[in-house]
Amino acid sequence: MRLTACLTLMLAIVPWLATAQARADDGPVTRSNAIAVLDKPALPPDFPYFPYVNPDAPKGGSVTLAVIGTFDNFNPFILRGTTAFGLAGSWVILPGGSGSGASVGHVWESLLTASADEAATGYGHLAQTVELPADRMWVAFEIRPEAKFSDGTPVTAEDVAWTYKTLLAQGRPSFRIQFADVKDVVVEGERRVVFHFKSNENREMPLLVGSLPVLPEHFFKDRDFSRPLTDPPVGSGPYRVSAFEFGRSVTYTRRPDWWAANLPTAKGTNNFDTVRIEYYRDSTVALEAFKAGQSDIRSENIAKNWATAYDFPAVRDGRVIKGEFPHKLPTGLQGYAMNTRRPVFADPLVRQAVATVFDFEWTNKNLFYGAYTRTKSYFSNSPLASSGVPEGDELKLLEPFRAELPPDLFTKPFTLPVTDGSGNNREQLRQALDLLRQAGWTVKDRKLVGPQGQPLRFTILLDDPSYERVALPYVQNLQKLGMEVNVRTVDMAQYQHLTDDFDFDMIMMIYPEGDVPGNELRDYWSCAASKAQGSNNVPGICDPAVDALIEKVVTAPDRKTLETAAHALDRVLLWRWYVVPNWDSRVFRVAWWDRFGRPDKPIREGVNFDTWWVDPAKAPATDAAKRK
Repeated sequence: MRLTACLTLMLAIVPWLATAQARADDGPVTRSNAIAVLDKPALPPDFPYFPYVNPDAPKGGSVTLAVIGTFDNFNPFILRGTTAFGLAGSWVILPGGSGSGASVGHVWESLLTASADEAATGYGHLAQTVELPADRMWVAFEIRPEAKFSDGTPVTAEDVAWTYKTLLAQGRPSFRIQFADVKDVVVEGERRVVFHFKSNENREMPLLVGSLPVLPEHFFKDRDFSRPLTDPPVGSGPYRVSAFEFGRSVTYTRRPDWWAANLPTAKGTNNFDTVRIEYYRDSTVALEAFKAGQSDIRSENIAKNWATAYDFPAVRDGRVIKGEFPHKLPTGLQGYAMNTRRPVFADPLVRQAVATVFDFEWTNKNLFYGAYTRTKSYFSNSPLASSGVPEGDELKLLEPFRAELPPDLFTKPFTLPVTDGSGNNREQLRQALDLLRQAGWTVKDRKLVGPQGQPLRFTILLDDPSYERVALPYVQNLQKLGMEVNVRTVDMAQYQHLTDDFDFDMIMMIYPEGDVPGNELRDYWSCAASKAQGSNNVPGICDPAVDALIEKVVTAPDRKTLETAAHALDRVLLWRWYVVPNWDSRVFRVAWWDRFGRPDKPIREGVNFDTWWVDPAKAPATDAAKRK
């Protein structure tokens, strides 16, 4: 499953802790230590620590985690190589494509860091202050004088500027797409850096540039940044790579000299002395390793496993705890993405037919134990999801593209087929066959063929054998129509290479979303991204209506305008049938050996493992029992 990593986004920058300064060329400048979306940050300027942490959490202990795949690279910002897990984000990956909780990073850090309990808010971390003029044409950051990399070198404005320029020149294409509205970056002192913008319409840019990682120029100076990094990296974060064996394991050790340990943005976090990542090639083996006590915590994204695989002695006697953590996050969209660069998926009628055949009700009942809800929007679990038919301001946005859009988009609510869950979905198969006939496909000798006699043939590419249990029943239904469909499962490194090159027919794709979507949409669905190797536009969407509506979302001046534009964009994407929508869940499922302490305050993001700690009262007994 291809996952995407999204930066914290915002719509309207609202300065906080205002101290106006006169500036003749661009009006008053606000100096602050945080920026947020639509409302001021929840915490006062002198907050001592995030309210969801235990500031007195004990430091120490070790944690072992299991990860599927392999790695050969310590640079996650380039296309080449397979990156080691744990360099940034949380130690626990949750369904939806991101780590649990907001983290400044384990090895590298950013100028601003997010709160796990607030939407699109940035608090100063490497940066002690943020300056923003009234016209929002630039943003300036003042770096803390105490900020240092792990080799003792100070973090400077030059490092920020070098990082930005290097990521645009040699990093993943998504950097160039998302930062297209940055005009330049200027160093105005050892610790002061200024980003200038091309316009003030893209209101998320100050927070977006503040969320960039800051890399050490001196470390990469004599290295080819575009090549996989095989040396342990230097960073300013709380951990360093202390041991590794490519493809097998990597160990992170907490730095006792971490410069930020007592900052409000860091207290109560990063409590483990060591974190060891063990790599497995098979998810079933990784689950068995957890049962045997060889890993300490596991996020479970397979409903069948959650229902049936955790009935073992350690669960029954309380040594392993199963927890479900409700969250209040938009769930975005997960689904089978069809590569429209391939002729087989060029026709939207064919794509609609392929989507119509997917029997969610049977899948949910028989494979998922009823654990999921059908996803019906690219902005699921959010006010940005479209519904009904377009009207008012949304209709005005869509009118210029009426001739190119499906007529039903304007007159019918978007719906997905609903079956009785029996597995006998004849009505949906008939509907799909009718769509295929409209597209010029006919059945001959029980095979579906096109106007030139070509078979309708494609392959579903997967990176985990566990996904086959869902894909294979779907394939059987597609084959009933005469399609030639196969499932191909490859290792993670090959999967990344194939998807970066768009060398596939169909894959499972996740498009995570935030409360205020912005520049990431360009990387997801813009025409420019469809041509950029390694972008997240895996369906190859290149549609003038989509491009125009993305810009309406990115430049929306207020919440109402944002919602209107998002509804229109969502509706166009759905009616173009680029993806076979799958399912989503409003809880995160996590199991762990009872050796941890954790804050008891529920948070918006559900789980933030970076705030847990090894409990010195529990761990010895649990660890001894694991060894028996």
